[in-house]
Amino acid sequence: GTHDSIFVVDPAIGTRTLFASNFVAPEGLRFSSDGQFPLFVVQEGTGSGLGMLSRVEANGSHTPFCTGFASLEDVIQDDDGRVYVSEDSTGLVIVIEPGTPQRSDAQAIILFVGDGMGEAHRSAGRWSAEGQSGALAMDRMPAVGWSRTGSADDPITDSAAASTALATGTKTNNGVIGQDPYGNNLTTILERAQARGMAVGLVTTVQMSHATPAAFAAHVDDRNKMTEIASQMVLTTEVDVLLGGGEDEFLPEGINGCYPESGERTDGSNLITQAQAAGYTYVCDTAGFNAVDPASTTRLLGLFADEGMARPFSPSLAAMTQTAIDVLSQDPDGFFLMVEAGQIDWASRDNDATHVISDTLGLDDAVAAAQAYAATAENTLIVATAVHETGGMTVALTPSGLPECPTPPDAANPPCAEGPFTMPKGTPFYANWDSTLHTAANVPSTAQGPWSDLLSGVHENTRVHFVMHIALEGPGKIYLPIISKYLPVVCKENGG
Repeated sequence: GTHDSIFVVDPAIGTRTLFASNFVAPEGLRFSSDGQFPLFVVQEGTGSGLGMLSRVEANGSHTPFCTGFASLEDVIQDDDGRVYVSEDSTGLVIVIEPGTPQRSDAQAIILFVGDGMGEAHRSAGRWSAEGQSGALAMDRMPAVGWSRTGSADDPITDSAAASTALATGTKTNNGVIGQDPYGNNLTTILERAQARGMAVGLVTTVQMSHATPAAFAAHVDDRNKMTEIASQMVLTTEVDVLLGGGEDEFLPEGINGCYPESGERTDGSNLITQAQAAGYTYVCDTAGFNAVDPASTTRLLGLFADEGMARPFSPSLAAMTQTAIDVLSQDPDGFFLMVEAGQIDWASRDNDATHVISDTLGLDDAVAAAQAYAATAENTLIVATAVHETGGMTVALTPSGLPECPTPPDAANPPCAEGPFTMPKGTPFYANWDSTLHTAANVPSTAQGPWSDLLSGVHENTRVHFVMHIALEGPGKIYLPIISKYLPVVCKENGG
């Protein structure tokens, strides 16, 4: 209800006097920095599940000061007029700047994710295509930052936990999709966009129900539940555009689609025919994809391989991105799109710099397509980041003296080297690998558009979500993550 109150208590005799009423679960209160009114009061929830910061005057009257928070815990104001509130459920401290200028909401958000793409992967692509002094499309975005990628239970993340952090703003355990470490479903940025009436899409070069796209549209405790993830994408979340590989997860056992392997579903359901019945256009090859008319298509499912797409990718990642934009941008309420170059990780596990370079450049072509769209459509936020780094890759102008990388890769005998590769003017360079596994290295993030400046600097990967959230809903508040991960208490036996 709205009947919680604030009382003034006489410390000498203990009597109390009603001062202000009609609050909802007030959790903390603090006078302004000079110790005088106004009194700031944080309310944990206002009936709609959102916390509110209220301003109370000396006569007991109060008005909303700022809304749209998760459950609030406490408040304080500094001498410069900044008001800080803490969110209990998210582990964030939020600073409200005095006179913060209004910024535009994002009409479109396009998130690019390179699975396994660290700084050296981007450098290898840059040196190959543009030379040392050149710049890729993703390099030309003004906001430049670094993301820490550790998961809730391991400093070296997997793609499921890292993608869930990007999608939801919450660190979770390795292997978990769209849930916190305790099994609670989390709200993704894709679902937030849907709640605002926006169209949504997912594009990848790996299986459609693989970890990264899954984290934006599904909620399961194990990333390997790929047939369940596929069901949630089509039947529950109803993502408008789905383009990638993984036809097997959409078909029942014993049923073949466009590709040789039969389906993997044990529930007997054919998600492709169910999607078509729900209004999706289905395509499974380049000819069918090229025949899609975005102007007359509102839902599109394209599956171009049994598992991951075969190189050279056809359609290309840039072509899939362009078509996704063309379909989704018809929605007058705007759209959210996540595009993943999913096989950078696979190439890195193989210590295969040739395919790392081609996949990174393929992602960059997709970024360029989004930038071309943003040039004609105001208020488009574009972010290019990664879920983690794979392989401990470095690039150098001179040979390292390391042994040549074997084919197939030998995880027992890194490090190794590849090269030479050449820049456009013939300058050679070399790629060195330290492992065939994920690493804890920070990954670069670059961005342009509304609120993108908040991604500058070094931050947790969860900040990517909060910047997209701010750009989406325009709350006029800046999120500052201070809790980077869950820290479960571990009780050892015998008091150890």
